[in-house]
Amino acid sequence: MINLEKLYVRYNLKREHFIILLSVLAAIILIAVSILPAGQEKQAKIEYTPEDGSVQEKNLTIKPAPVEKRNNLDQTIIFAVLIAITPYSIEVFLANRRTKRYEEEFVGFLYELSELLRGGLDPLGAIKEIASPALQSERSLQALSPHLQKAAAQIGWGVSFDDVISTMAEALKSPLISKYSYLIVQASRLGAINTAIILKSADDLEKTMQLEREKEAALKEYLLIIYAAQFILIGLIFMLNTTLLPSILDMMAASAGGKGVTGFGISSSALNMTKFRTGFFHVIMINAFASGIIAGQLTEGKARHGLKHSVILMILGYSISLAFLIK
Repeated sequence: MINLEKLYVRYNLKREHFIILLSVLAAIILIAVSILPAGQEKQAKIEYTPEDGSVQEKNLTIKPAPVEKRNNLDQTIIFAVLIAITPYSIEVFLANRRTKRYEEEFVGFLYELSELLRGGLDPLGAIKEIASPALQSERSLQALSPHLQKAAAQIGWGVSFDDVISTMAEALKSPLISKYSYLIVQASRLGAINTAIILKSADDLEKTMQLEREKEAALKEYLLIIYAAQFILIGLIFMLNTTLLPSILDMMAASAGGKGVTGFGISSSALNMTKFRTGFFHVIMINAFASGIIAGQLTEGKARHGLKHSVILMILGYSISLAFLIK
């Protein structure tokens, strides 16, 4: 455990780096195992020899059908992709939710800090007072509690107000908190730290967060459009697979007249519903992955936030494909 912490500090590694590495390694191992030549299955065949009346056994090698092997490989790749991106998407989702909670509680922290400054406490004493368990329970600062306890300990060691706020902002890893913490630190260095500065920062941060929530709410409809487009694509493929394409193939096979070439000049052997189904399955999976990435970029401004949508769309697409595409 100590060695792992040293690696974190020395190479500036993050938790998500290990998650990505382990997930990708697991996906690569899964694909490698699936494409390795499996042991040949043998089945004993009993043959009767008329000359001497003996019974002999011969081992026959059973080779799987190429189409079935191809389908199995496609499904293995889908599972490998899900294994590679699902843990990271969960980590990104939880980190994003944790950051938003930090931001909400940091607003409460600033409001409480301004009230204590108005009551006559100095900034360091106000932080120690906020870090007390009784006040935390009243102000619902559970997520910030460990960071406030650390800040109170630093104050006890003689760390300045500027360093305490800067250290807290760095640990919270929120761009918004870092921005307003920087303003507060600069005001403190100029000797202008007071109730009005803290209160104004809290109000401005709260309004900024409100605008972010309104923007996310306005972009939700685009997310619904992306999900609807995926289901429309699946519906069209279902109609093509069950009604239109079988009728077209029957007409083309009938026009061939048993000569192996259709009336359109296409070899009838090249027309196979299995190939169409495989292609449709690829289209559904690729579109699901890409649509999720686009959804994350549109709604949250970063493509990595769309991986959770990719996972959801791929699982839904694969589950529906099991019903009418994958045999």
